[in-house]
This record gives sequence, structure tokens and C-alpha cells, in this order.
Amino acid sequence: MDYETPDLLVREVKGVTIVRLKNANLTGMLEIQHVSSELDQLIEKGVRKLVFDFKYVKHAGSAALGMLIMLQKKMDKLSGKMVLSHSENIADLLKVSRTASLFTLASDPKAAFAMI
Repeated sequence: MDYETPDLLVREVKGVTIVRLKNANLTGMLEIQHVSSELDQLIEKGVRKLVFDFKYVKHAGSAALGMLIMLQKKMDKLSGKMVLSHSENIADLLKVSRTASLFTLASDPKAAFAMI
């Protein structure tokens, strides 16, 4: 199931899907719509264990936060598990919005994988 799109690098390891964002900027609606659509397709295909990796992200805005909240709600509804990896790259956004407690956060994909 390993593949790459213009926005994401997706790989599966022992039943856990790891999605690494390739864009440094997650502030535009177009980028958010592309990423959201691709993530929705993964969930429709049955992904229930998801590591969402922000290693390359430098800027994230309110649209990205909205996408994360919706994604978390979908995973919760489906009894899935999502961990945000390299969360330090979006820490300011989570702090200012006071939403960090809504998510499971990890420093890197290995730590995130262990949490799932």
C-alpha cells in the first residue's frame, strides 16, 4: 500500500498507516482540500490506525486545524486511533487554539507507532 501523491507519502507498517505531509505550508484551502480528500479515501478503504506526520510542515493555519479536528472525529466515530507525529511543528497552532488535548501527540513516527 506504499505510495506517493503530490501532497502525501503513504506507507503501511504492521497494520498502521503512516501519512507524511510533503508540503511545508498548510495554510491554503487548496492544499487542505487535497490532503483532506486523500485522507478521506484512506479512511473509506478501512484505515483505522493512522500516524499523521508533520515532519516537513513549517506553517499550518486554522484550515489545517479544522481538518485535523474533523479527521479526529471521524477516527473516533469509527473506533480508530490517530497520533500526530512531529507535533512540535504545529505546537504553536495547537497552543493558541487550545486544542492540543484533543489529539494524541508524538515526537516522531516511531514514538507514534508505539502509541498505537
